[in-house]
Amino acid sequence: MNIIPENDQERLTKLHEYRILDTNHPNPVDAETEGTLRHVVSLAAHLFKVPVAMISFVDRERVWLKAQVGLDGITEVDRGSSLSGLAILNENPTVFPDALEQPSLLANPFVAGEFGLRFYAAAPLRTHDGFQLGAVCLVDREPRTFSLEDQLTLKYLANLVMEELELWKYKAQLREEGYFLDTLMAS
Repeated sequence: MNIIPENDQERLTKLHEYRILDTNHPNPVDAETEGTLRHVVSLAAHLFKVPVAMISFVDRERVWLKAQVGLDGITEVDRGSSLSGLAILNENPTVFPDALEQPSLLANPFVAGEFGLRFYAAAPLRTHDGFQLGAVCLVDREPRTFSLEDQLTLKYLANLVMEELELWKYKAQLREEGYFLDTLMAS
């Protein structure tokens, strides 16, 4: 299975338009958005009772973990070993109830290695024009079931993240055009 989408170059161009990668924003607006993303992953971990939840963005060579719970200190992983690279291939959530039952995942370092990934579910972060930038992901070291209702809830969380990213992008464009958000907000 080819894990690079046919439209990957266009998808990467779209991803970079959001300017979400490699960010350490002193700007309070950007810090607010990053805080919102952290709240979403905390909510996901709580709702689904998983030890690991993250928002990932799939770049050319690596996957950025923009917000995460349960992976302290990890901010990026190699694209080839990340399951988010698979999640962006599907419009619907990608679910592996037990990764050990997936022959294609048995060599994955997160499955076969010390981490011991068994369960994985991810809903793609899909732009309005159809590009899948990354995913909201859930991980457990135990196999589990994941119902259609669970998948729908995860998809709603991914939609919430995309709405926040659209707002982030809009605010960045306003700043570039010389509008100061503090002035606009006070009006």
